Amino acid sequence: MRCPHCSSTVTTKRSDRTAHGYHRFLCRECGRGFNERTGSVLNRLQVPSDIVFLVVLWRLWFKLSLRDLAEILLLPGLVSSHEAVRDWEAKLVPLLTDTLRQCRSGACRTNGSAHRMQA
Repeated sequence: MRCPHCSSTVTTKRSDRTAHGYHRFLCRECGRGFNERTGSVLNRLQVPSDIVFLVVLWRLWFKLSLRDLAEILLLPGLVSSHEAVRDWEAKLVPLLTDTLRQCRSGACRTNGSAHRMQA
């Protein structure tokens, strides 16, 4: 994996993981540690990425209110405010729309596989 700090490809995968289960890496050139989310818009979130994407998609598909989504997150025990849901939406909706526009124009298919959003 490429180091987000110095762009080096000389990295080592560490044996431990973050609290959310993301792999940790160590750059051999700059000596800095990072994980799979470092340098992305989801870097400092206290909630796993898959749940954040699911909540944002529910907001877009089902037109749920911010407070309703915050209450739904309480069911599995995730404490979050409606302001956090709004921040997630503000960060992820532009990325989602850009990726969807690329797919509609046919630019997202490379070598027969779908384009992955970098988040």
